[in-house]
Amino acid sequence: MLHVRMLIWTPLNAAELQKAMHSGNVGPAALVPVQSGTVLLPPTGTRLNEAAYMTNRVRKIAGGAALAVWNDDAAFLYLFTSSLGRASMWGSREAILRLSAQAKQSGPVGLFFDRATGGLVNLREKEKWQLDAIDKLAVLHPAAGRKAPLERIRDFENGANAIPDFFRAAGLPEVAQVAELTEQGRADIVLQTLEAPHAQKWPLALFLPLIVLTALVTMLFNMSAVVYYVIGALLIVLLVALMVALRRQLVRRKPINTVLPVIPVTQGAVPTD
Repeated sequence: MLHVRMLIWTPLNAAELQKAMHSGNVGPAALVPVQSGTVLLPPTGTRLNEAAYMTNRVRKIAGGAALAVWNDDAAFLYLFTSSLGRASMWGSREAILRLSAQAKQSGPVGLFFDRATGGLVNLREKEKWQLDAIDKLAVLHPAAGRKAPLERIRDFENGANAIPDFFRAAGLPEVAQVAELTEQGRADIVLQTLEAPHAQKWPLALFLPLIVLTALVTMLFNMSAVVYYVIGALLIVLLVALMVALRRQLVRRKPINTVLPVIPVTQGAVPTD
């Protein structure tokens, strides 16, 4: 199975970004300072929806962000200048669907949905779709030219080295270098120590037993239906609060350099505690 790699690039420097992410409970991730800002490397096992959520949170902090997802045969690039990131895609249709399934860690339902909506891959051939990506790139990185990145976007059947190629074409060679070093596994040891940003769903398993127990108690003591509904609503509020509290433990309540470590792979200042 081809190994999926992910990175997030943002123009904000690592020192400011690390502090803002920690206080905003965004992450975990490894930060790589580069001349043009910061590259974030999500932990091993991060799903595509989790990486996209993290990218959008970073976009709110820094004003913009790009998410790259790739393997040896295909690649996605989402440019976030708003809450919706439009994807550029490289590789054959089958390679793209395989990458999507791997990155999402899809089950049977997810695989069926990807196949059913596979026609969306053809949107990458539309000129408007391609030019929109270039417009978003210009917002994220005003120094980028248009011709070279557009040529790489239009070479959409070629999935090999698509991410490093695109970032070099966009005038971001240090981001391309980080992508290549990531492919070599340079950051794997650090990323494996970070907890993937999975939502803690075990509180949801408590909901049905507690609702059944509440129903039995109300029947046993001959309480009104209003009491049952009030208790049910309170249970929902408490379980949601528990899930939020568990989520906050991922980043905010842990040491900053433990959950958001800085890897000085390329040039850039390393923030301190």
